[in-house]
Amino acid sequence: MTLSVIASGMAFGLASALHCAAMCGGIACGALMLLGAESPAERNRQLALMQVGRIATYATLGAIAGAIGGEFAAARGGTSFAVMQWAAAAMLMWTGLVIAGAMPRFVLLDRGWSYVAGTVERVTAPLRKRRTAGPLALGAAWGLNACPMLYGAVFFSSLTGSTANGFQFMAGFGLGTVPAVVAAATGLTFLRAINGKPAVRWVAGSLIAFTGFASVYMTGHIIPGFCLTQ
Repeated sequence: MTLSVIASGMAFGLASALHCAAMCGGIACGALMLLGAESPAERNRQLALMQVGRIATYATLGAIAGAIGGEFAAARGGTSFAVMQWAAAAMLMWTGLVIAGAMPRFVLLDRGWSYVAGTVERVTAPLRKRRTAGPLALGAAWGLNACPMLYGAVFFSSLTGSTANGFQFMAGFGLGTVPAVVAAATGLTFLRAINGKPAVRWVAGSLIAFTGFASVYMTGHIIPGFCLTQ
């Protein structure tokens, strides 16, 4: 169960690769400039520590969402999963359409999320001069960056049914985003260039939106038809 939950989160993170490279790559570069590494080795160390802080924030959000989702399911019995499944599907479809450019972002949600991130960054600012705590603190604040894919992932983690599963799902999500973020932060700009093309964004967003649609309308007896058999 643990491996499957983590793998599901990683798949969600990998699906976010283009968006992460375009959005978080710039954040990583700015954070590295702020920290002022004196050598390439120190810069890589700082980048790795920021990923640890970012994933820790994601996992914490997942634990909270998983706990809330588990309590909701326990309080309302069997109908609660169907309600949450529809809500999660709607969130995933909205996320895909936002990436495709067909839907606007929730400005109020972005502002609220950004306010929390800014507060965390200000509180942890005194730690920036510390060699290890500084990158970890910046990574933790980075994990609260307003992002449609993050909203969708946190919502999906609420469907895992428990604090532990929500933690594992979001930890997997964070791990899945690492390759694209690190590639963009280290100067590999091809992912950002690809993401900048409207046609690519439309295709990627449409696929994510279709996944949300399919999660509701592709029932259990249909899914095995897409699986390989011996």
